[in-house]
Amino acid sequence: MKKTQGKGIISKSKCYMLPLLVAAAALLTGMHYMGTVDNLKLQNNKLIQKLASLEGKFLSELDKDEFEVTAYEPSAKSCGKWAKFGITRSGTTPNRLRTVAVDPKVIPIGSLVYIEGIGWRVAEDTGSRVKGKIIDVFFESVKEAREFGRQKKTVYYNKA
Repeated sequence: MKKTQGKGIISKSKCYMLPLLVAAAALLTGMHYMGTVDNLKLQNNKLIQKLASLEGKFLSELDKDEFEVTAYEPSAKSCGKWAKFGITRSGTTPNRLRTVAVDPKVIPIGSLVYIEGIGWRVAEDTGSRVKGKIIDVFFESVKEAREFGRQKKTVYYNKA
């Protein structure tokens, strides 16, 4: 039998080209991806700066004061006889990313409140020990509430 060189589905010279083409395509795809990621990072940073500017302007229009910030959770120990209902004073279901208890004589129920180091919350609840410049942040467990403890924080809010 006679061997034929270069005959068959892929010749020897074409056999080396396929991996090179795959590698080049992968390199170009990676470069495009990295360019897209860099562009998105740049756009994201611009949006963060705009948001910080807008937030700063918004916060400057609110009242600012030092508050004692405490924590509460849905047990009867924290909420007393109201724990069995599982709702806030405003009628909402409390949420750890949204709910704070306030003195409605200082901060009206339904107000947006910004607590430095914590973020934006909604004044949805009250409490028997929440009087004056005290805010109670809702947590879902006793452990989280105890870990938070009592802290002094700068708070931005609308006065009642």
